[in-house]
Amino acid sequence: MQKPTPPGRLHSYILVTLMMCVSTLSVAKPDTAEPSPGEYCPGTNILLIAAEDISTSMTFVVQSRAAQTNSNQAEMLSQLNAAGVVLKQATSRGAGARTALLINSTILSRVNENNDQLLTWFPLLKSALLTLPPDDKAANAAAEAVGQAEDVLQDGQRGNAVDYLNKARHFLTCDGLDLPLQAATKEQERLLSRAQQHKPVVSKDYDKLIDSLREALTYILNRSQI
Repeated sequence: MQKPTPPGRLHSYILVTLMMCVSTLSVAKPDTAEPSPGEYCPGTNILLIAAEDISTSMTFVVQSRAAQTNSNQAEMLSQLNAAGVVLKQATSRGAGARTALLINSTILSRVNENNDQLLTWFPLLKSALLTLPPDDKAANAAAEAVGQAEDVLQDGQRGNAVDYLNKARHFLTCDGLDLPLQAATKEQERLLSRAQQHKPVVSKDYDKLIDSLREALTYILNRSQI
């Protein structure tokens, strides 16, 4: 005949079993937290390709500054323009960045209050979103925001469609890389505009552009270290 379990041991056994059940339930609980915007960063392979673009762009910038120092206006403009072309390639690397740029183009395409024209972009946006991982929370949040923008434009629902599109775009960007690249693009365009208008450009005017490119490249290399 089996001996009865002592009350103390029985109590301990029940307590351990309950703790295991609680732990299991805790692990199984679905994560419903909304993803943080600006943290959709590509993998190492994509980052290193962007690093090549940024390095090339930086070379063009330095060559442009050297041409400016030597009073070679034509070469200065040529190199600075080439830097901008390669820089735009860097900003489009990765499915998230590519889709974010498309969302930004959609926003910029709005020239009046005619929603029909803006709505023509949404089939393309939806196709771009389908290239993102279906189980990715940031991608799903971006798709939901795009859907909300479309509802506002189609059905006159309350809200601001552009705000929803900006929200979707931010879910698909990597702030650590995107922000310095935006700053570099802005500086490159500013310098190019000044040079084309024959306004004075000196060597130190390149500092912000070079610093922004260096910041973007540093971010990539730090994330890509083995």
